[in-house]
Amino acid sequence: MNSKRQDVIIAGGGLAGLGLARQLITQRPDLDIVVLERNRFPVDETVAKVGESTVEVASRYFCHTLELGEHFHDSHLQKFGLRCFFGAPQDDFSQHDELGVSQRFPLPTFQLERGAMENHLYRELLERGVRIDHGVQIQSIDMSPRNHRLSFVDGEQEREYSGRWLVDCTGRYGLVKRQLGLARPSPHRGNAIWFRVDKTIKIDEWSGDAAWRERMVLDGKRWLSTNHLMGPGYWVWIIPLGSGATSIGIVMDDQAFETAAISDYPGALAWLSRNHPQCAAALEGSRLLDFVALRDYSYDCKQMFSDEGWGLTGESGVFSDPFYSPGSDFIALANEILSHLIIADSRGTDIAFETRALEFFYTSFFSNTLSLYTDQYGGFGDRTMMSVKLVWDYSFYWGVLALLYYKGAVADIQLLRRINSQLLEAISLNAQMQGLLRERASQRLVQPAAGVFVDQYQIPVLHQLIGQLHDESLSLEQALPVSVALLRELVPAMADLLGETPQRQVSDSERQHLGDFRQAVLA
Repeated sequence: MNSKRQDVIIAGGGLAGLGLARQLITQRPDLDIVVLERNRFPVDETVAKVGESTVEVASRYFCHTLELGEHFHDSHLQKFGLRCFFGAPQDDFSQHDELGVSQRFPLPTFQLERGAMENHLYRELLERGVRIDHGVQIQSIDMSPRNHRLSFVDGEQEREYSGRWLVDCTGRYGLVKRQLGLARPSPHRGNAIWFRVDKTIKIDEWSGDAAWRERMVLDGKRWLSTNHLMGPGYWVWIIPLGSGATSIGIVMDDQAFETAAISDYPGALAWLSRNHPQCAAALEGSRLLDFVALRDYSYDCKQMFSDEGWGLTGESGVFSDPFYSPGSDFIALANEILSHLIIADSRGTDIAFETRALEFFYTSFFSNTLSLYTDQYGGFGDRTMMSVKLVWDYSFYWGVLALLYYKGAVADIQLLRRINSQLLEAISLNAQMQGLLRERASQRLVQPAAGVFVDQYQIPVLHQLIGQLHDESLSLEQALPVSVALLRELVPAMADLLGETPQRQVSDSERQHLGDFRQAVLA
């Protein structure tokens, strides 16, 4: 058998694996890295992979850490935020309630053509001397501490690599997870059907109402948002792609999924025709590119990183939910941690303590993200609940989770120790708020549509929190206490809007932080 030893073996050449190889070779050009991928490059530019939308952490990772900003701006669409529509079908789509922004916040996020990005990374890595064996089939792995062996078939030849580090980027196949029995169930239950069509769907064209169109300023286009059509127990995504294709997803909790009974594309069209006829009409004349159905998609993992020289990243480890598009965020976090551990280990540093500490951090990040979805789908058709939920979830994400990434705390154990008490308070506040949202969601409420527009761009607290991310001069230890203080004040205000406490007089500070948000929610 043909065998060769490497510093790092990366099993899986998708976004997670190629991104990790790019990060490692940029930070340590002397590392011997090999990537193994079962598909052959170049892949289809519009390859069917969930995770086509990025949010702030992933965008920062791709554009700043991986230095792909030019590629993103040239080859992918810049998002116009996340946007939700509520209410039963209307003759005029402008009569649906709308929750979103009238203009973009300052930090760019993107709609990804996954295949285009993977092909770009593949070409760049070859230019940097990274070996990529593609079109191969992995046969087995033998995991001994810092002497991992991976055998595979390349054409008709059986080959083997041994390496100090083995990183599993094989997605849901979970090469290392299967080998070591690391699978752990998630408390969140969700089901998804998604497909792509060869047509650009522009939601702005679903109404001829001039005032409705003009609510978007600075040449804002709704179709560039990650648009969500909301209902009790479900949501539908509409994501435009740079190729001109559109990705459509129908995501449901178990109750809605059993009722819908969708198993194929005709069934999806029939369901859309009944529940969202404008979307079904927009699909007319398009060609189906692919169709995927996935039941009970959320899962956890007992361990992500080991000081014995292995790790997991991307969907090989954990997956929460697609609603806020966090999948690429978890690629960014795991890759940052793995890069730190691999490089420290290559320098002879004992990484045992850091590995355990960073495992705890990653697990906490995942559990807090998972709490945003667990037992809350019942309220997804409730405009009042979702208006409150999105402001809170954005505030917690921008004010705490994204802040940790933007300020360089992800692999800084000493910094994480210094801010530990503030993090614990933020986590406690989030748990309290998610509990209130779950209680509201259990009622599965739906308000009649009234053409209400809740403009998140007009909410001062969101500008303040995203401004902290944008301000490079502001340290984490300066910004985090401000975030926690704001979250502390938001909890009673949000509870009041959910009807969990008696109506009370609005305080001056609440009015300052939320602006006219209260009036919009209660309209």
